[in-house]
Amino acid sequence: MKKIAVVVLSLILLGLVLASGCLGGGGGATSTTSPTHTAGGSSPPSTTESSTSTHPGTTTTSSQATETTTSTHEGTTTTSSTTQTPTEEAYWEHPWEYSPVIINGENYTVTYYKIHYKVQPNQSSPVYEYTVEKSIGKTKVHVYGMDMTGNTVDLGEHEAYEYTTVVTPIKAAELNGKLILKVWYKEPVGEAFIYPWDAVWATYFNPYGGTQANNFIGLEMDYGGQKMVITNGAAFKTGLFPHIEGDSGWMDEVKTDLNNLYMGWFAVVHISIWNDVGAHNLLAPQSGSITDSQGHKLEWSSSPDGTATFSGVTFKLVDFQWAYSGASEGNAISGKGKLSPYLFMPIEVEGHITYRDEKTGGSTTIYGYLKVEDLKLQKVS
Repeated sequence: MKKIAVVVLSLILLGLVLASGCLGGGGGATSTTSPTHTAGGSSPPSTTESSTSTHPGTTTTSSQATETTTSTHEGTTTTSSTTQTPTEEAYWEHPWEYSPVIINGENYTVTYYKIHYKVQPNQSSPVYEYTVEKSIGKTKVHVYGMDMTGNTVDLGEHEAYEYTTVVTPIKAAELNGKLILKVWYKEPVGEAFIYPWDAVWATYFNPYGGTQANNFIGLEMDYGGQKMVITNGAAFKTGLFPHIEGDSGWMDEVKTDLNNLYMGWFAVVHISIWNDVGAHNLLAPQSGSITDSQGHKLEWSSSPDGTATFSGVTFKLVDFQWAYSGASEGNAISGKGKLSPYLFMPIEVEGHITYRDEKTGGSTTIYGYLKVEDLKLQKVS
């Protein structure tokens, strides 16, 4: 995992994320836009006109237009092409960030989703498959802590936001039954709903205090009826340590599959392309590229295509694809899928990430895939 994290960090340091933020002339970049408009009717004349950007990275027009924008920022060149049509606009403003869903002026929250998940942690490994279900709710948790002398301290029941993950193996490395993970927080933590299983709690849990330490209440892991429960007494009384109930020996049976789930996530989530895509009206065909003087290049394209319906709500879908090459480093990323600009995660996506081991010189390719099979929405009054 450390090696993969280094790869992801290297992409960020190369400036691709920052380059995405330079679209539209921000941060001192220079931008040139020359859309060609074609009016409707018989024998339409062709004209060329300059236009003003009304949303970061795009230009809105009242008639069909093809627009090419080039920006240069600290040695990095960003080019994007947009075919605008007189349709509604939609921007993927919250990629991979839990947020309200707004359709036709109505607000919804996502309370549950089910995905078909595949991962191949390296090119010589089998492709593992799982069903992953995520849900959000509220519950009451009986919280205990442990004092300095090892005595249990009963802190009573407390209301909590509960994030539940159910992993069901289809073809697993070692997992041979359902794994259920429940994590409890005082306040909502959107990240806990996004990742394939919630390890986000570890960043919120600090027995020595900290700004986030008081938000994590605890967790429960259940595998084949074997349970382990951890409650964080420090969330309600300072000076306490976690209280642990149950047996954790069985975790050796599931750790490989949990690692696999995160490996696949790197191939579809941790890439800089999302910032660039989110800056454009995805209901018009789009394409873009980011290059620098060191030979790194990131390209993407998208085009509206079809709809999907969940909980009686219909989402417009967009086909998209991307490819990144990392020059002499030997890193590469590619993928494709379908997303809705109204939803914070793609409906279907698959990707590959290749990185080179600096010690051996060999390359490893990780494959990840997910498809949303069910999604439940709750209207916000």
